[in-house]
Amino acid sequence: MGERLLLIRLGAIGDVVHTLPLASAIKDARPDSHITWVVEPTPRQVLLGNPDIDEILTINTKEWRKNLLTGGFSALKRDLLAVKNVAADVAIDAQGLIKSGFLAWASGAPVRIGFEHRFCREGMNVLFTTHQVEPLSPPHHVVEKNVSLLGPLGLSVPLKEQYRFSLHQTKEEREWAEKYLESVGHRKSSPLLVIHPGGGWATKRWDTVRFAQLADHWHENDMGDVLLIWGPGEEKMVDEVRDAMRTQPFVAPATSVREMMALIRRGSCFVGGDSGPLHLAAAMGVRCLAIMGPTEPVRNGPWGAGNLVLHRRLACSGCYARKCPDIECLDRVRVEEAIDALNQLQAAP
Repeated sequence: MGERLLLIRLGAIGDVVHTLPLASAIKDARPDSHITWVVEPTPRQVLLGNPDIDEILTINTKEWRKNLLTGGFSALKRDLLAVKNVAADVAIDAQGLIKSGFLAWASGAPVRIGFEHRFCREGMNVLFTTHQVEPLSPPHHVVEKNVSLLGPLGLSVPLKEQYRFSLHQTKEEREWAEKYLESVGHRKSSPLLVIHPGGGWATKRWDTVRFAQLADHWHENDMGDVLLIWGPGEEKMVDEVRDAMRTQPFVAPATSVREMMALIRRGSCFVGGDSGPLHLAAAMGVRCLAIMGPTEPVRNGPWGAGNLVLHRRLACSGCYARKCPDIECLDRVRVEEAIDALNQLQAAP
């Protein structure tokens, strides 16, 4: 067995997706290496079946906080021991937080690679790493930022066309999605528009009425069926889209991350904000229309050619604010623009 690498990217789903090409580049260059990925429970599902990952180590940092508040350390001790037991030669921190840096340090790996402090969300992360990488000069996508961590390993950064997102699907997952869509009346020959109106921050969520108008355009112009998908806590948003529509969409049932991925794969086009489902769709090769607010499209837009982004650049653009009194950057994206973009996306070869 070659060297043992510990790759730390705890979450969230979109961030884990954007780190996949880093793992695949390492495995391509050093096929005998052993890669252990440290991840939180929910985004862990994205990594299942990934041939580039030899081991998935699940860490629940919420349990750390809960445990510490009650005066205990059992969860923290358990996870630190698990990281130590990997016996890593190299730890790569693709997250740039204090907690991720702490895990790299706790692993005991003699080589610990992270980002230079200006490129860490929490600058103190650099106290835990031995090699700090300054990514390419901006603007660059976060995928490119992550792949830049190959440098201290002495590995060349692959061409963008060679980036690989290894998102595995089981036969059972594919059959489940096909059976569900058949049960609600979707024909395989009919295009399917997948819409995700949710998002982790209020500032990432376009108006639900506008999503409804976009979905109606798809239906009323005989472009195919519409499927609304949602995650925990997003039921109300999906209900608002459905209730504002003149036509009838399919509304997905409650799904696991894996089941949601299987449904997204069936889509002809995907529409949503800067969220995990958007980045999963792009990585799985579904054409995406992203409607983006405070996050920077060049850095956080859907990866890959053929995708479109609607974004209003203002003086405050790129603020990454989770709260805003008016969310003007999203409010200025008109339905007519989204319809034109969706038509363009669907007409593309």
